[in-house]
Amino acid sequence: MKPFSEQPEHTITMNVQEREITDRLKIMGAYYDLDTLLGEKTDNQAVAKYYRKSDFFYNYIHARGSHSIHLGLSDDVFYHKEDFLKQAQFVEGLLTQPSMNILEVGAGRLINTRYLAEHCPQHHFTALDIPNRNFLKNRVPKNVKLVEGDYNDLSCFPEQSFDIVFGVETICYAESKEKVIGEIAKVLKPGGKIVIFDGYEPKPREAMSEFEKHTAAVKWAAMRVTPKDHYIGSTRQYLEQHQFTDIEIADLTRQVLPTLRRLDRISGYYFMHPRMIKRMRNRISTDVTMNSIAGWLMLLTYDGENIHQYCRVVATKR
Repeated sequence: MKPFSEQPEHTITMNVQEREITDRLKIMGAYYDLDTLLGEKTDNQAVAKYYRKSDFFYNYIHARGSHSIHLGLSDDVFYHKEDFLKQAQFVEGLLTQPSMNILEVGAGRLINTRYLAEHCPQHHFTALDIPNRNFLKNRVPKNVKLVEGDYNDLSCFPEQSFDIVFGVETICYAESKEKVIGEIAKVLKPGGKIVIFDGYEPKPREAMSEFEKHTAAVKWAAMRVTPKDHYIGSTRQYLEQHQFTDIEIADLTRQVLPTLRRLDRISGYYFMHPRMIKRMRNRISTDVTMNSIAGWLMLLTYDGENIHQYCRVVATKR
């Protein structure tokens, strides 16, 4: 063994959280082929299948019956079930004009649009989600229209037809965020707002270490998210290119930590019980059990390692 002074710099400087992530990846690798996971498809069909299979997990384990498929935003250090409504409540605060038209892209189980439609019956809401998601089976208030489609091509809507377009943890799935922002710009009225809540990477890939790149890729892949184009600085650039002004980027990472701590405990319990892993993998789709990989990584990648951050992005179309 080499003397300590001759050890590679990366080994010497590896901090506690990096060692913890490394240890967890080894444990995960004993049950899941992470290399195969990194090669899985992240197209619309794969994403739709992932969410169809994962609906039970998100509803009863992640959201405790509230149908949420996104992270809660906590105002204190504790997780609360109502934290899942904070994104919709922020959008509600922007509905200051009479009879506004609002589009949610990647609307999923409709927790956001349903909340807004029920609390703001004077406004008109459209919810868009990808085909084959069982999306159209939802019962909705009268002021909601459901549309199957793809936010990479919003030509199904008239140009300059919406006052607000928002997405909660969905644009991360886009291989080209620039294209999606361009499509949203087309359907927004002048003076209209885009609102995005999502996970990002705080630095460009070329500034990340190989360890950070690998960890980020595994976390994204476990949720069928493309590994491409997550740098928050690029999103600001795309908004500027498409004539958005008053760009505000708020780092809400601290607010998602209570939800991530809960997911960390659940996922850690799963990986510490091999019999449970074997039993669940024999009975439940891999798309579902893979959630445990992301659930056991995210607290560490968002809190301390700075591999990921959770942001709210708001901008106004000229």
